[in-house]
Amino acid sequence: MIDHLSLGVADFARSLPFYDALLRPLGFRLMSNTGAEAGFGNETAGTPFYLYPVEVAARGPVAAPGTHVAFACPDAAAVDAAFAAAMAAGAAEARAPARRPELSAHYYGAIVLDPDGHRLELVASLA
Repeated sequence: MIDHLSLGVADFARSLPFYDALLRPLGFRLMSNTGAEAGFGNETAGTPFYLYPVEVAARGPVAAPGTHVAFACPDAAAVDAAFAAAMAAGAAEARAPARRPELSAHYYGAIVLDPDGHRLELVASLA
């Protein structure tokens, strides 16, 4: 149903390496960068995720309260790798990687906050 998703970021140059580190363990990489927009994806998925710079002073905070993006991970190891990469790249931990049986018997995931405060969930469905 969703073709792609875009997030605005306050510091485009800072966000590019952050998202590159976060998404590489999931098989995504920076596919395009015009300076006004950067696309992440791969040859199979195309480019479903974009970043674009926004002026924070004129518009207020970049991250919207209550909004989050969940990235599907193939397994728990990918959740752990993406979480570790995000933390090394400057993320703030919102929820460490773990099974969450209160959410689902098959859920394994974590949540980090990017440099702008966007909530990013890393989730795998385990058998």
